[in-house]
Amino acid sequence: MIKILNSILIILFVFMSMITKSISSDISTILRNQQLTVFDIGVFRLQEDLKSSYPEIKKHKDVPYEDIYMDVLTSYRNNSVDLIISIPVNENLKKENYMSDSFRCRNIFNSVRDHLLRNENMSNYRFTMATSYLTSIFSTPSSWPRWRYDQSVLEELVNLVKLEVILRPTTELAFKDNVNPVSCKGGLETENNEIIISMKYN
Repeated sequence: MIKILNSILIILFVFMSMITKSISSDISTILRNQQLTVFDIGVFRLQEDLKSSYPEIKKHKDVPYEDIYMDVLTSYRNNSVDLIISIPVNENLKKENYMSDSFRCRNIFNSVRDHLLRNENMSNYRFTMATSYLTSIFSTPSSWPRWRYDQSVLEELVNLVKLEVILRPTTELAFKDNVNPVSCKGGLETENNEIIISMKYN
């Protein structure tokens, strides 16, 4: 009886090993056969471009790279691609500092935006620069999209991508003065006076 049980256990072990190996092989095959979409490639490119903007940020706020949060967040539900830069600050963010905080936030926004559009023809309108940049971001050399000639699609494209700069209080400042972050947000085509400043005072 014991010999029979041992034989059954050995057979089960070999069988399970074969199944595991088969599944592993299938997963490997599945992963190798997956293709990146143009959207995936575009988001990756935006992330790399955003990270490369650090020297521009440092001109306005001398903060170590590792202390700054930079990422590209996508939402299928909201149909949005948000370029987020969150910078720790250890002063201001109070009601009496509204002008200086909004000025600094807007300046960082413009510096990052100008960095992203640096290879575009600067004599063009900002909308044209933004559409040219984003079209190249969401394209591949082997498939230049025909929709780049469709004005309504280009408007959708620039409305899809937003840049947001957040000045967030350091932990020390937040506890000391009980202040909240300040943010400014807009598209890459947004004019300076149309950048949305968000501030909440306690």
